Amino acid sequence: MVTSAHRLSELLGPWRRNGTSHERLAVAVRSLILDGRVAVDSRLPAERTLAATLGVSRATVTAAYNQLRAEGYVTSRQGSGSRVSLPGGHRSAPSDAIVGGPGLDMKIAALPAPPALEEVFGEAARELPRWLDHHGYDPLGLPPLRRAIAARFEQRGLPTRPQQILVTNGALQAIDLTIRALVPRGRRALVELPSYPVALDALRSAGARLTPVPMNADGWDIAAIEAATRDQRPALAYLMPDFHNPTGLVMDASGRRRAMRALQEADAWALIDETFVELNLDGVTMAPPAASFGGEGTVTVGSLSKAVWGGLRIGWVRAAPAVIHRLLTERARTDLASPLFEQLVATRTFERLDAILAERREVVRARRAALTLALDERLPTWRYLPPQGGLFVWVELPAPVSTALSLAADRRGLQLVPGPRFAAAGVLERHLRLPFTLAPEKLQSAVEILAELTPGEVAARAGERLEYVA
Repeated sequence: MVTSAHRLSELLGPWRRNGTSHERLAVAVRSLILDGRVAVDSRLPAERTLAATLGVSRATVTAAYNQLRAEGYVTSRQGSGSRVSLPGGHRSAPSDAIVGGPGLDMKIAALPAPPALEEVFGEAARELPRWLDHHGYDPLGLPPLRRAIAARFEQRGLPTRPQQILVTNGALQAIDLTIRALVPRGRRALVELPSYPVALDALRSAGARLTPVPMNADGWDIAAIEAATRDQRPALAYLMPDFHNPTGLVMDASGRRRAMRALQEADAWALIDETFVELNLDGVTMAPPAASFGGEGTVTVGSLSKAVWGGLRIGWVRAAPAVIHRLLTERARTDLASPLFEQLVATRTFERLDAILAERREVVRARRAALTLALDERLPTWRYLPPQGGLFVWVELPAPVSTALSLAADRRGLQLVPGPRFAAAGVLERHLRLPFTLAPEKLQSAVEILAELTPGEVAARAGERLEYVA
């Protein structure tokens, strides 16, 4: 992937407020790399081209590149130009899946169960006896549940047959099955930067080579997605266009159309994660589902875990029947079917999903308000775009201290996931994901802990190891 001179100039902004020395240019480019706005492994523009675009001497650009090269942020090989790197190589955050513990847990974003779910479980329990003469295995999922999931897609304007639905144990199993079935080892996979950490782990485990495309403050850089797809020819792209995790952003219809067209032209699979699509908190007018713009190379995954309850481990895949068959073949290696009782609960949940979602949204709105109010009052230098949906605030910190801050907070009983966990390489130290799923008073306590941390405490945690989850 190439970062053009024009694009780099746009990203640099007013970098020469106090002159045009090569040191200031090097510092500005380094900041873009560490913030994830210039992707690791991308090729920088040629020195002469960048100098002409910036209106500086070539010697200034050459000296800046040399400084970045000495620091380990640029590597150069004859014939391949200068590429972005990280000192010591590509380092990604640890992927330890440790959840819970004492104190305030903001590592995982999950709501308590809705009140209606107790009655739903009772109805499913009363229905269970009529299924007991069945062997209990249905690799595709119970027919009533598949019909209910297909009907939900139909309500959103996407024609769907039950034959296009595979029920899974949560969205993560759906993502993992898709990757293992469709991405040959060693092939490239295009991902957003930032992105869902466990999906990145699944891609790495499958032997995929990740091509991150940085997002900007307004959302997706569609031109960069088109260029990366054209240049890298990925086997698959993993995208979250609906209340993206962790930014909460929504891709517009034009962006969806262009991104899906680029993937089709490159003969790449599109893996669309709609886990948060039902958590529309502000009545945003949603674009049609991404699959509306794609062909049979589009695979859509979803789940009840975030919108309803994390303990309800029911997810699904929507894809062409031939793709569903491939996923079934892959699933048979490790798993035969989803639990029958949970599928009965999910079927009943779909019958009253609109009412449950209305209650869920009211709960989440109140918690979002509590978190953002506390941030504004206690940490006014932390910048964020108020999310219109989803479960997170994606905060930009005043300095690149996300991991050290998370470690210091952990000592105070507050567990967080720092920015680098959401990157395909060790960047995003200036960002932090804060879920608003805890009770309002607990969110206020969490912000109070963050506000009380001193620079000395944060600095003392630098270099320590933090256990991360998604």
